[in-house]
Amino acid sequence: MIDLHCHLLPSLDDGSPSLEVSCAMARQAVASGVRQIVCTPHCVTGDRDAAKRIRRLQQTAERLREELVRNQIPLTLSVGMELLCRSSLPETLERGDFLTLAGSRYLLIEFSFQTSLSRIEWVAETVKQRGYFPVLAHPERYHAVWRTPDCLLAWFQAGYVLQLDKDSILGRFGRECARTADWALRHGLSHIVASDAHDAERRTTDLEEVWRFLRRRYQPGYAELLLSRNPGRIVADRPLVMPEEF
Repeated sequence: MIDLHCHLLPSLDDGSPSLEVSCAMARQAVASGVRQIVCTPHCVTGDRDAAKRIRRLQQTAERLREELVRNQIPLTLSVGMELLCRSSLPETLERGDFLTLAGSRYLLIEFSFQTSLSRIEWVAETVKQRGYFPVLAHPERYHAVWRTPDCLLAWFQAGYVLQLDKDSILGRFGRECARTADWALRHGLSHIVASDAHDAERRTTDLEEVWRFLRRRYQPGYAELLLSRNPGRIVADRPLVMPEEF
């Protein structure tokens, strides 16, 4: 499996606070069958220190790679970011103050949970018009999507990549998130599932449980598509496989 959304890098955001915790999270991931993680710390459009932040992110990733080798943890690390999109998005895209997922054309974007559908769509279209594939982080957690889950079909058809959080699927983020994630999965409207892990205790890197849940509850092959095949295509910068095609 490949985890495309994970707050594994230490001391950069509200994820791992230390190299020790990052290594514990990496061990959990490997034990659950994960072979590669794209590290996606929180970043924001309009950040005046974006260049400095990106350098620090890359340096931290290299330090963690060295620590994984030293501790004999067989996990490949790539970098990206989870980009919180504010009104300064066009300027951020123009300046190139962002990192895509593993250097691909896929850009992971997020919003506040109260953001309107129209705002999400404007941002996604702006990203798409700049030649990138917008990857919508955890759309099942946005309140407007709870009220109008049909929007996921429109976004899917528009070419937006829909990434569900494993803890939403497993019911750990509440009833509305679980219901919306289930609706998306039953209608074949998810491209990838990721851990969105922040620690080694509650929001973990362990993907084995959600793999089993998906295999048990949804159509054959869906777990592999969401957790392995499509994530592999993203890090290789290749087109995704649609659920109706596998």
